[in-house]
Amino acid sequence: MKKLLLMATLAAAPLMVTSVQAADNSTKITFAKDSYCGSFTGNIKNGKVFRLWLASDQNLVIRNVGDDRINMAYVSGPSGRLDGDRYDNETSYITESKGNHYMKVYGNSSHSSVEFCAY
Repeated sequence: MKKLLLMATLAAAPLMVTSVQAADNSTKITFAKDSYCGSFTGNIKNGKVFRLWLASDQNLVIRNVGDDRINMAYVSGPSGRLDGDRYDNETSYITESKGNHYMKVYGNSSHSSVEFCAY
């Protein structure tokens, strides 16, 4: 029985490592002191995943503050994917639960500027 349990644990270990590595590929967004916003400037042409810890019922606003065009692939939180409302240069989401939220953003050039705000 011990041998069977050890084999099952060893078989599951690579799966656990893979899920942790996937989370490590995100870029953490931080806000300056007394600010509601953080930003990223760089290459997101192939898509980039960002991470931000948010409380429940917050309004997350993701804005294009550069000259190119950005597209949101998804925003997901601890309860799953969120539906957003798109306006001119921004998309807004209401968080459902507290915890890390992941946002995948694409740009159409090699230099993009994106702002993440939480109210």
